[in-house]
Amino acid sequence: MSSPFQTEQMTLARLFSGQRIFAFPAFQRPYRWSVDEAMTLLDDVASAALRRDPGYFLGNLVLTRDAGRRCFVIDGRQRLTTLFILLCVMRDLETDRDRRVGLHRLVRDGGSQKRNEPPGWRIDFPDSERPFIEAVIANPKKEKLEVRDHYLIAERLGAMLDVADRFRQHLSAPAGETGMPRLEDLTDYLLNQCEVIVLTASDSTSGLRLFQVLNNRGLQLSEADLIKPDLLNALSEDDRPGAARMWENMEDQLGSENLDALLRSYVFIRSGDWLSPGQDFTESLKAIMLSRGAERFHFEDLPKYVAAYSQIHWNDIDFSEPTRNPNCLIAGLYFLGRHMGEWKEFLPVAIEMLVRFEDDEARIFEHFRALDRTFFVWFINETSEDARRNIAWRMIMQLRDGEDLLGADGTLHPIRRETDKAIDRLSDPFPKHYQRGALIRRVELALCLQAGKLPPEYLEQTSAEHILPRNPRPGSQWLIDFTRQEHRDCLDLLGNGVPLSRDLDKRVGNKDFNMKKASYQRAGADRYFLSVKDICQHENWRPDDIRARTQQIVALFRAQWATDQSAPALPITEPRADDT
Repeated sequence: MSSPFQTEQMTLARLFSGQRIFAFPAFQRPYRWSVDEAMTLLDDVASAALRRDPGYFLGNLVLTRDAGRRCFVIDGRQRLTTLFILLCVMRDLETDRDRRVGLHRLVRDGGSQKRNEPPGWRIDFPDSERPFIEAVIANPKKEKLEVRDHYLIAERLGAMLDVADRFRQHLSAPAGETGMPRLEDLTDYLLNQCEVIVLTASDSTSGLRLFQVLNNRGLQLSEADLIKPDLLNALSEDDRPGAARMWENMEDQLGSENLDALLRSYVFIRSGDWLSPGQDFTESLKAIMLSRGAERFHFEDLPKYVAAYSQIHWNDIDFSEPTRNPNCLIAGLYFLGRHMGEWKEFLPVAIEMLVRFEDDEARIFEHFRALDRTFFVWFINETSEDARRNIAWRMIMQLRDGEDLLGADGTLHPIRRETDKAIDRLSDPFPKHYQRGALIRRVELALCLQAGKLPPEYLEQTSAEHILPRNPRPGSQWLIDFTRQEHRDCLDLLGNGVPLSRDLDKRVGNKDFNMKKASYQRAGADRYFLSVKDICQHENWRPDDIRARTQQIVALFRAQWATDQSAPALPITEPRADDT
């Protein structure tokens, strides 16, 4: 039986000689190599060159023929793209004109009038990537990007730019600093001594089968990458290009990790099956797509669910009244749990709410406020995982059926007994760090909502820290102001907690209160966090101060979780104009 693959061993110079023009099929994952992975490749080649090894194996490349010289890269996109970037950088750094021209011919195909082949790059990058790659990587005369422009670059394009910058920095440094061979020697070794095994499949079906086998055996692809080929193949040939561009746009908008999270949420929304990170969702998603229809799944469902998830993830839900900002409420829910994989049942419910209510700001805010109350009540009362998921699924079913979640029979209608139990619990100490951490950050968000301010940009990078320290220094004022019993009683109350950067807390951890206040103010934390501003307005920090602030926090939550919003304010003064 003949093999479905033609196998060739060739040097890198031959690979880029013009026998083939490389393109990427729609199902391929985008560029994802990190700088570390790219530098490992460069360092390995450089070490082999210094040892004068007779050859270095760069790996396999799996292709299928398209038309003429054009081939689709089924497996090896990451390595091939990295080598292309490396050749561009080597060309730019080469000082000998003839060698520079030779290197440029490896990355840029001159075309042929005789064969009616236009000039182009050896890698035929997708239309969405080509202008960027040409402008800042491939062309010898590259454009310079302003620092602000980096925030606008898609994840896959930013990864390429980072790799190119690191290659350029490393190869242009003096050889003694990096331990690299001379650039000329390294270039010659890379082109003439480094080899790849090229497997060319006889048809696209064989290539796709090998792609899935290889990547199911442990290569680091996201689950969206692995399932995308099957999803696209369910479409007609005419619909595939548009759907492939849509997948690219989704990943640009969300990133690969968030795209996986969205697809898991979509599976739960459509089936009620909860799949935690690490659990395979490919079969579930394929079954849902087939039941919905491939065209409806791609062109109706995905766009609106991606838009909803994107609004949630980027804190970009529209609102008109600053004191009714749903982004504050969603931000708090992300802090629930011991780690990022826990307590995410709110996410599919919130996504379905945005899809269901679209631009109705009032209904979105009221439903998000009820969702916030429900999940924090569950969190404080330590409701079980199974119960949360069952009720979250009921919420989604009620949304889809057009029922009123906030009505007397709705799943978001507050159960007075459970709500009162949770609010009463807020007066007690919270020795569990994960509970205290989520609630102290939620206090900051509650203050922002009350004041009509946007949430602090880096709240998720803070830790929940004590004002009264856990282990006061001998001779400190803390040991005068607090008896041992008062220290035990007050330490883990919510009133004694504040969100701070770990670095700032480390500097002030055991200092007396007046010294802590001065440090907070010098660092500007009192202008950045309303919680810290509140603390800094106290003259002293004694048991009665902590208990009083705790009760103010309880009153704030009681009002924000009530059916009306008459929230008594904590004594916080707006920053003066010169403070901001």
